[in-house]
Order: sequence, then structure tokens, then C-alpha cells
Amino acid sequence: MKRIYLFNFVIVVLTISLFANNTFALEKNTDLNSNEKNSIIPLENKYDWNSIIEWKQSRERFRHELKIYELYEEKKQSHLANCLKSVLAPGWGHFSAKSYTKGEILLGLQIFLAGSSLYFYDKAMDSYDKYKTPPYQIDKMQQYYTDANSSYKTSQILIGFCAIVWGYTILDVIQATENYNRNLWEKLKLEYKDVELSLTPQGISIQF
Repeated sequence: MKRIYLFNFVIVVLTISLFANNTFALEKNTDLNSNEKNSIIPLENKYDWNSIIEWKQSRERFRHELKIYELYEEKKQSHLANCLKSVLAPGWGHFSAKSYTKGEILLGLQIFLAGSSLYFYDKAMDSYDKYKTPPYQIDKMQQYYTDANSSYKTSQILIGFCAIVWGYTILDVIQATENYNRNLWEKLKLEYKDVELSLTPQGISIQF
């Protein structure tokens, strides 16, 4: 019986000791969290601020870039709008995104392919009309039919390539718009680097 009592006594002592240690650790963590909340600079220094001055400078830079972002939001271009422009008129979206060279190349290529397809289609119809129109020339009928069939196939191949280029133009204008917006952001940051900006109810006020 004495052994049982002794064993129970040891268990109770160990339990009380563990409870006291956990309570002390919890109070210590609470004190750290409280100090971190009351401190301007985080204890862990997550943002590499070594002084109050650096924290203020970082805050001002953030506010300045936020104002530049407001300007960026006003001037940036919509990917969807430029895609719709390219659907309606190939190259239009690229011209809007200031990608003039690529827009001219894609527009010229589509005009060339569409024009060539139309030329061979007309040629195919002309040969087919000669094939169907009397007086029938037996010795030339087969040649007319062959020419009509060949020109028609060429026309279909060219219009297929034109459709591929048209589709590529619509997809590529997304990247062109992305490049325009990225360049716009860098340009605004450089242009208003040392310029004081302020937010007003009417928009952003610029002070030189």
C-alpha cells in the first residue's frame, strides 16, 4: 500500500510541475505578443526595418506607389477590349497597344492571304464556267475542270492559313496588351519618381 501511495504522490507532483511550466510558457508568449502589438517595428523585423526612419520611408514609398497605381488603373488597357478590336479588324488591337510593327505585319499577311484566296477562287469559278458553258470543247473540258479544281483547293488552303493568322492575332494581342501595361507602369514610376502626388475627390493631384 505504501508503494501505491508513493507512486500516486509522484504522479501528482509531476502533473503539478508540468502544469506550472505550461502556464509560465503561455504567460511568456502572451507578453511577447502584447509587446509585438505595441511595438511599431515588429520584433522579428519581417520587413528589414532597422529604425523608425526606415519604417517611415518605406510607408511613404508605399503611399507614393499606391498613387501611381491609381494613375495606372486609369490609363491601362483592357485585354478584352483589344481582343474584340482584333476580332473586328485584324491588327487594330496591336495598334491600340502601340505594337505597330507586329500589327502591320499581321494585318499585311492577312490581307495578302485573303486577297490571294479570293484571286484563286475567281480563277476557279472562271475555269468552271468555261467547263460548263457550251459549245463544249471536248479536248479542253478535262483541262478546265482540272484547273477549276486545283484553283479552288488553293483558295481553300489560303483562306485556312488566313483564319490561322487571324486566330493568332487575337491570342497575341493579349501579350501585346500585357507588354503595354507593364511598360506603362514602369514609365509612370519613372515619370513621377520625384513628383508629389495626392489623392483628391476629383482624382489624383500632381504637384511639381
